[in-house]
Amino acid sequence: MPENPQITIQRLICRNLRTKASYVPSIRTENYLAESDPMAQYWCVKTMKVIGPDDGFVVPEDCKTERKCFKSLLDVS
Repeated sequence: MPENPQITIQRLICRNLRTKASYVPSIRTENYLAESDPMAQYWCVKTMKVIGPDDGFVVPEDCKTERKCFKSLLDVS
């Protein structure tokens, strides 16, 4: 019987963070939003810009739980 792979989440990721890889499964890796990729362009789906609703930059390192606009991918509500 094959084993089910488990994904280990190193940190919480904001559900509003996007990059082009979000829409192209063939180039997306398991942790594509966990760390910044210097070749990626990030945006927030709430503002559709590189600046979030709290006027902070939208990059994986900055989109953390401390921001008022943060909503975890794991949050089902």
